[in-house]
Amino acid sequence: MFNKASFLTRLVASSVRVSEAAGGIIKNVMAGGDLKIVDKSETGSGYDPQTEADRRAQYCIVQSLQKHFNNITIIGEEEDTTACPEVELGFNEDVLLTDRLISPELAQIKENEVVVWVDPLDGTSEVALAVKNKNLALLEQVTVLIGIAYKGRPVAGIIHQPYHSTSGRTVWAIKGCGVHGLVPATGNPQKTVVTTRSHLSESVSSALEALKTRNLADNVEKVGGAGFKVLKVLEGCAAYVFASAGCKKWDTCAVEAVLTAAGGRLTDISGRDIRYEPDVQLNNTGGVLATALWVKHQEYIETIPQEIKNNLPEIASKK
Repeated sequence: MFNKASFLTRLVASSVRVSEAAGGIIKNVMAGGDLKIVDKSETGSGYDPQTEADRRAQYCIVQSLQKHFNNITIIGEEEDTTACPEVELGFNEDVLLTDRLISPELAQIKENEVVVWVDPLDGTSEVALAVKNKNLALLEQVTVLIGIAYKGRPVAGIIHQPYHSTSGRTVWAIKGCGVHGLVPATGNPQKTVVTTRSHLSESVSSALEALKTRNLADNVEKVGGAGFKVLKVLEGCAAYVFASAGCKKWDTCAVEAVLTAAGGRLTDISGRDIRYEPDVQLNNTGGVLATALWVKHQEYIETIPQEIKNNLPEIASKK
């Protein structure tokens, strides 16, 4: 059954299983107690923690996918990884059942035509804080993100949440095949907007105040991780607003694919599509705006002050 499916379906089926293996690695490292945290940031650029769980999870994801697919391009958050014994060669059979639903164009995609964007542990700051303050509730915000882009745009995404409930959950989508792993909310009388917990800036605060003035944000919830924020939007929040340039392509590729499959939208704060070609600028320099299917995306774009948008220009490629 696996070998008869299209390449994209096989890649997603493998990625679902691999994301769950990466989630297991994160839990094992956390249970061991020694996170071996290092600071990746350059001097003066703010604290950017990396743990042993980040390094081992990315090694597992990259090695596992490359054993199945030799010619794919993978771009991951972590430059330095740690070899680990966990290599996952299995696949999710439920994904294979959607092969008959994908479009003829997607069914013809070849290995060398995709870019896989990987965030092995989205929410590292929450992990570090959970350990420091012994607040394990923060671990719910941790996700493993695997996004698949074709011609510079997301066509499939996997969001694995290792600390959801007791056994975790995996939410995934292929373009045109719906969302699997949760039932997206279709409305909510209260417009809750989610935003960053650890990277709040003046521009983010100003954008949120403008939304409150127009009654587009009844209240604001500050949480960690792009993956968790978009899960909140899928579950009933109106929008995820981040009017800053700190987010990266591996933070948004997977979640954009899933949110779009649910009928929502994700762009930069000016309404421009985010591009995911292999040579693209890694930073989402125009910020991020994600909205649920039941709100008007354009209304949120128009409400964010033009001055903020002007300060967040789109940079298309690496310098």
